[in-house]
Amino acid sequence: MYELSAAQRRYVERVARITAEEIAPLAARYDSAGSNPVESWRALWREGFLGAAIPKAYGGLGLDMPTYVAVVRKLAGGCANTAMTVHMHSTVMRFIAALGTEAQKRKYFAAVADGGTLFGSWGSEPAVSLSRTFLMETTVRRHPDGWVVDGIKHFCTMALGAGYYLVWCALDGEPDMAKGLLQVLVPASTPGVETDGKWNTLGMRATFSPSVKLNRCLVGKDAALGTPGAATTVGVVEGFGLGYAAIYLGIAEAALEFAVDYAKKRIVRPDNVPVAHDPTVQRHVGELRARLDAALLVLAEAAAAWEAADMVQRGFLANKAKYLATEVGLDVTSKVIQVVGGRGAYRDYPVERAFRDLRTATLMPPTVDRMLEAIGKSALGIETAMFRFGSGPQGA
Repeated sequence: MYELSAAQRRYVERVARITAEEIAPLAARYDSAGSNPVESWRALWREGFLGAAIPKAYGGLGLDMPTYVAVVRKLAGGCANTAMTVHMHSTVMRFIAALGTEAQKRKYFAAVADGGTLFGSWGSEPAVSLSRTFLMETTVRRHPDGWVVDGIKHFCTMALGAGYYLVWCALDGEPDMAKGLLQVLVPASTPGVETDGKWNTLGMRATFSPSVKLNRCLVGKDAALGTPGAATTVGVVEGFGLGYAAIYLGIAEAALEFAVDYAKKRIVRPDNVPVAHDPTVQRHVGELRARLDAALLVLAEAAAAWEAADMVQRGFLANKAKYLATEVGLDVTSKVIQVVGGRGAYRDYPVERAFRDLRTATLMPPTVDRMLEAIGKSALGIETAMFRFGSGPQGA
């Protein structure tokens, strides 16, 4: 298994301390309120972690993928919502690093490093499944003063919380989606950005991701990121899946750790011995630990191979890691409630929230069917990307 160096471990230890002292204690409150975890973001900003994916030359930490994945895992164990929002933000930073001009990098990276600004990524739409296609209905057209964005986005993470939103658009008048997909950075204060703020979900409640309407939103000439069609060619979009896998396993790890600690301390009568002495509990814990370790190994290997991998290889690595993390994470967070017993259903215990967050977070694309299809194609020697531009049998 890939081992982090001493320098890499120091980043993980730092985020572990912040998570335990400042972020985990706020998780239940943000979950209950269904609001953006602003205080948690500020704590991470003070320690530089909002710049995890920003190159060091621009004031960021410039974490490599193994370190980044380990940091996100640790963060997810304390607050899944904070981890998810920071991962979405960090992936936008990777897009800016890959596609941005020098002026864009200086502007947007400084907003994060100096001002603690968050960036959301909005791709989902009412009639679009991102597991099947990148066909966008939200449009962007050129304007003498910049760009105009029109459309409706669903699951708009960090709405009313981030300073900028990376909106995935179709270039107006371009019939080929592969050539017309364009990312536009829309400031949150832009006139025409409207939401009803409805976000009342099973889990991941503090990601605050309501639907948003963008009505003739005029943004500057420097708002478009890269050239049309470039966003899916730089090996960044695949990182969404790898980060999701880290979050799922971070949630599951924390849930299992809680259940193990509970089983050691919970004394039952008439034997007056800990629940941990029950052979059934031991079998449950043994199975979950073994499966979790296997999924963590695949995640670590994927992260270690990431830098040298091309776009197609990254898709394969992310699909494997996300598939296993999904299946194992759902199993772990469900069965730890059984280990804890009836008390596990109480909101006083974190395993209930872990179950809800994991069940909701694993709905993020690509779906299990799409991941297995892509993994199978790779095994059969059929090259395929992680996401599609159309509905044909081979994908894009």
